[in-house]
Amino acid sequence: MSDGTAKAKMTRSEVFRELASRGVDRAVVEFSGGNDEGGPDSIILYVGEEEVSTLSTWPTGTRTAEDDAEDRLADALGDPVYEVYHTFAGDFDVTGEVIWDVQAQTIQMIRDERSEYAHSEDYL
Repeated sequence: MSDGTAKAKMTRSEVFRELASRGVDRAVVEFSGGNDEGGPDSIILYVGEEEVSTLSTWPTGTRTAEDDAEDRLADALGDPVYEVYHTFAGDFDVTGEVIWDVQAQTIQMIRDERSEYAHSEDYL
């Protein structure tokens, strides 16, 4: 059970250390949103091409120390999505993924963003 105190956010270096301690090569956060809602849809941890774990994108509801650690990691892995899209306010739709590469210690966002008000010349 949680003691009600807020847990400090993980730094990016802490996230990479945690992923390395789990023996994974990368984490992939798939996300989507637009028009005032959105966020991570899935978080998958990989070794090579093999999926080794999936993290919940929502708090687990139970409050063991392990659950808190999982929730903190999932929140930190999803942070880049919110850094770019905040509340997803606006007339657009986006899908994409954030790739955390443990060995290179890089974070890459790949996304497809479309606006219903875009003019055809915007896509030339």
